[in-house]
Amino acid sequence: MEKNTDLFGNEIKNKTYKSAAEKELINYDKSLFSERLERLKFVKKHNPKGYSMFGEMEFVFTFSEIQQCYVNGHFIATIVLSQSFLEKLLDIHLSKKGLEKATKYGLEKMIKVAVKENILHPKVLELLNNLRLKRNPFIHSKGWDYPYTLSKRSFENRLRPEEQLEKDATEAMSLLYTIFKYPLD
Repeated sequence: MEKNTDLFGNEIKNKTYKSAAEKELINYDKSLFSERLERLKFVKKHNPKGYSMFGEMEFVFTFSEIQQCYVNGHFIATIVLSQSFLEKLLDIHLSKKGLEKATKYGLEKMIKVAVKENILHPKVLELLNNLRLKRNPFIHSKGWDYPYTLSKRSFENRLRPEEQLEKDATEAMSLLYTIFKYPLD
């Protein structure tokens, strides 16, 4: 293949121009790289070592996507998907224990049954219920008096909403990894 050269024999390299969208994405990636790296380190540190997940594809892919959402700063998605994933884990476990009736009425009922049946440590179930309460305003319309809205919690904790969401997402990830470390029998 013959090289394209100028009058002096120097190779002429074709300039590649980046579109405005490509430049925007490159700048976005650069501006958030260090934050994403720290969240990736968190995931790598807490992700169960040597753990392989099998089962329904929805279940397997949800776990992977939760981690990707967290690393990339999609905190609402992290919260919603974590709660959904943990609800499914609890559903499976309750069903194995012959308590499938409790799984028909949502996570709140499942948690109450899990407390009564001593299925998980009460603190873990309390954290799961808190995650449920924080997730609710993103899924269901809630009035101003609902104490778990992002606005109320940000104001009470004196955090910017973005900081509150990251804190909530980190707590959701920690709960997810805690339950993996102490699996449901």
